[in-house]
Amino acid sequence: MSLAEPTAPPAPGGRGLPALRLLPAPSTEPPYDDEPGHHSGGLRLVHPAPPAAAARPAPRPVVAPALPPVRHLRPAGSPPPARPFAVALVQRLLEVRAGVRPLTQLQRDTTPGLYADLEQALTGRPRSTGLRPTRRDVLSVHVQERPDGVAEVCATVTRGERAGALALRLQAAHGRWFCTELVGL
Repeated sequence: MSLAEPTAPPAPGGRGLPALRLLPAPSTEPPYDDEPGHHSGGLRLVHPAPPAAAARPAPRPVVAPALPPVRHLRPAGSPPPARPFAVALVQRLLEVRAGVRPLTQLQRDTTPGLYADLEQALTGRPRSTGLRPTRRDVLSVHVQERPDGVAEVCATVTRGERAGALALRLQAAHGRWFCTELVGL
């Protein structure tokens, strides 16, 4: 069937419909500058003449910018930032609670009074046979360092299918951090 022929006969008693005809569609693409015969009459590219060798200025030496003096944010003998210590301590506490790390490894990071409290609380408890806590079990750790050498830590951790919170107080002494209080283990 050709598109030039009508598809239906005219209705009886009515006017005849004109025959269908195929018209070309207008181009929807913009003209391209690189097409032959295209002349936009706009700007044209002109290559500048190279400057004379004598008129060229002498190159200036490259001088590196002066760097600001190195400032130490912490005075000598002060403890390192509390956050890395807090994150590692929370991970160790979870591992001790799960029974995959010995409690004696916390003795170096805690005060003698807190260590005695942990020993009393954890030795009478049956060891967990669960999996080793991973870094993903520590959901978040927020640390607030105070200028007097105290850092308060709040951690959100997972305990199996549930989430829990730990609160710690860290005290700086002898250039390092010690946990002095612990709530939520």
